[in-house]
Amino acid sequence: MKKYFNNVFWRWHFYAGLFITPLLITLSITGIMYLFYPEVENKVNHDLFFEQTSKPEQSLDDGLNDILKKHPGYHIMKVSFLKEDYNTRVTLMGPDDASKIVFLDHHNQIKGDIEPLQLFSNITRELHSNLLTGNSWVKYMVELSSCWAIFMIITGIFMTLYRKYLRKGESKITRKNAAKLHAILGMILSVPLALLIFTGLPWSEFMGQKLYQFAVHNSVVGYPHAKGTPPVSNNEIPWASRQEHTDSKHKEATQLPVKEIVSIAKEATQLPVKEIVSIAKEDGFKKPYSIIVPMDKKGTYVVTKGSSTGVTGLDDSPFKERTIHLDQYSGNKLAVFDYHDYGILAKVYAVGIPLHEGHLFGWPNKILNLIFTGMILVVMWYGIKIYLMRKKKGALSAPKAQPYKQFLWFFAVSLGLLGILMPLFGFSLIAIGIIELILLLTKKKYAI
Repeated sequence: MKKYFNNVFWRWHFYAGLFITPLLITLSITGIMYLFYPEVENKVNHDLFFEQTSKPEQSLDDGLNDILKKHPGYHIMKVSFLKEDYNTRVTLMGPDDASKIVFLDHHNQIKGDIEPLQLFSNITRELHSNLLTGNSWVKYMVELSSCWAIFMIITGIFMTLYRKYLRKGESKITRKNAAKLHAILGMILSVPLALLIFTGLPWSEFMGQKLYQFAVHNSVVGYPHAKGTPPVSNNEIPWASRQEHTDSKHKEATQLPVKEIVSIAKEATQLPVKEIVSIAKEDGFKKPYSIIVPMDKKGTYVVTKGSSTGVTGLDDSPFKERTIHLDQYSGNKLAVFDYHDYGILAKVYAVGIPLHEGHLFGWPNKILNLIFTGMILVVMWYGIKIYLMRKKKGALSAPKAQPYKQFLWFFAVSLGLLGILMPLFGFSLIAIGIIELILLLTKKKYAI
């Protein structure tokens, strides 16, 4: 029975490895690239980020007007005030959802512009999430590989303990020594790898939405409610409040009696960004922070400071996260969120995401993530090595299929629980179950 359970777990561990190893290698390498995107971007785009023009100083609103004149058909979507030495970053939205990033120097003069996909941060992020395809199916595959990585962690821990690798001494067989090293390293990395996967799930295609919706409907563990229409863009907004929004209170003049139209004429004008900056400063906002500009008559100004923006020079401590929604006509506060208002789940992710991205506690965080990711690659290399050592020429050399026995319920229940916790993993198990049934009914073979 002991050998039976080991072989069942080993076979599933093997096939999971075949499926996810290429994606895990890709995620590890692109993750390392993303760790250092600020340093790369500061060098590559130094002129846009830091250099100044020789033009005289003007107001922020004049600078924004210059941008709109230079880029007709575009609208101001976001104004980001980065850390002190950086120029101001202005995000534009144009026809057919086209976007552009323009930088204003310290005198609010145009320094230059760049396409978003030319930024190293965006390139590495797209590589990490969908291999630059923009395809949702690729995102699902990346997410599914993360789910199967959790399964591999569990089966790997089981086999390490089951085979008593922690107690065994050195063997005369090279393959067994390599397998022991693979197992022990995997055991050491299991907790941080699970943490890395867990903190990466908020950005995933399927589980990310499920986690967020859970937080939406459970404010005790998520965040306070601010019901309304979602903002134009959720980038640069803290995860805990990025899909929640309020409405500005202005009513359409055509819906009011004629006598009241004149009285609301002033109110119907959107406040300039300069006034929103003043309100933000009065509220205690200091660089870095962003102002998201309303794109319609109901939208609100969103002033936000976040810890996982993905924008060079904009990230701050998660404990300083703060978001306020301002009526675009009066500047009145409609909603206020900060870290202390979050529930436990939102707080965990507010801290966990920058830990995952490598900037929670500066360079030591980057170095730790680099070492950890490098060790993951080493574990995968040893996994491939021990497989090649036992592989026979012209054969897949998978661990042998095991017959169905009465104690198999233990393994089946374990898979079922994981499938419930990770629905995408559960769907893949259903597909495997169908294949299993076909093999059993047609070829009378066990595939487990």
